[in-house]
Amino acid sequence: MKDLWLRREDKAGERRVPITPVEVAALVKSGVQVTIERSTERCFSDADYAAAGATLTAASWKDAPLDTVIIALKELEESAAPIAHTQIHFSHTFKGQDGAQEVLARYSRGGGTLYDLEFLFDTQGRRVAAFGYWAGFVGAALGLLGVAHFSQEVAGSGVLAGSSTPFPKLSPFADRVALVTAVNAALSGCATETPLRALIMGALGRCGSGARDLIESLATPIEVSAWDLAEFSAVQKPLAAALAHDLFVNCVYLREAIDPMIDEALLAGNGRLKVISDISCDPTSPDNPIRVYDAITSLEQPFVRARGTGAPVYVQAIDHLPTLLPRESSQEYAVALFPYLHDFLTSPNPSATWQNAKTLFTQTVNPGSGLSSMHFS
Repeated sequence: MKDLWLRREDKAGERRVPITPVEVAALVKSGVQVTIERSTERCFSDADYAAAGATLTAASWKDAPLDTVIIALKELEESAAPIAHTQIHFSHTFKGQDGAQEVLARYSRGGGTLYDLEFLFDTQGRRVAAFGYWAGFVGAALGLLGVAHFSQEVAGSGVLAGSSTPFPKLSPFADRVALVTAVNAALSGCATETPLRALIMGALGRCGSGARDLIESLATPIEVSAWDLAEFSAVQKPLAAALAHDLFVNCVYLREAIDPMIDEALLAGNGRLKVISDISCDPTSPDNPIRVYDAITSLEQPFVRARGTGAPVYVQAIDHLPTLLPRESSQEYAVALFPYLHDFLTSPNPSATWQNAKTLFTQTVNPGSGLSSMHFS
């Protein structure tokens, strides 16, 4: 039996959780001691976790006994300090991202182990839990909010008509209804000569499904081009078809180098495309297929102007989009993760899901290790 410690999130604006009070109650009933670092940012309160049987603490996970498993969603704050604990979270270090080796070296020096939530797979090779649906739902919504905002531009000038106000800072929405309402309101004031068009790349996966559901729930009709691997493979790259749409939504989970979907040369001929919603968000990967921006964006500054000399295009590349619908996305994720987490904490011989994740970690900390294959689902 292992103890579990839910740490505060270091990433600004992150309100989601990997386990809700429902799962905590079930773990406590199974004999797992659960400690919760106090936080005012989570979508569930400290009192909710206390009522579920957890122990609240103002201490840092760094002070936890070394045999305690530390869980959270997003990566740890930047530091050079060695890591000695077992950690479970999304680390963004297994695909050659900038700074990955420095992070992994902390585990080498401290003797800790990282189980990356992105690489927990079932026996069919599918992720056991993912935020993909909600990332697609929110990413499509934010993309359309961006289209409405940037449609106010004076054609070709990059200057907002009547205002130089940037896209506003984002805060979590109460629920999906509130988000859909906000998109409907924004689009109702977006006057265009032709119906809005969106191209969803990776439309058949969980992320693409969320993007399609968002668009289908709107009062304003949006013409959707739903592309997946077959369509991507059948055309030349970069994707000239993107320029015939107002919004391009990238839902492809990247694992290997591919031809660029969008690059500066393509955008030099742009006249219509206004927003790229890069839900996959791999700007620091050498295999990034959206080669017109260099860094993730944030809730404070959601959009950055893409490189390219045609009509202006703006990119959103927030790497924790589902935090804008924190309760719904957390509840779905926690339900999916729970059986595997319960197994890891209570079984003397955890399943292949965890064994394989540890093997991947061990291989990744060695230079030259990597992953392969492009995933559209």
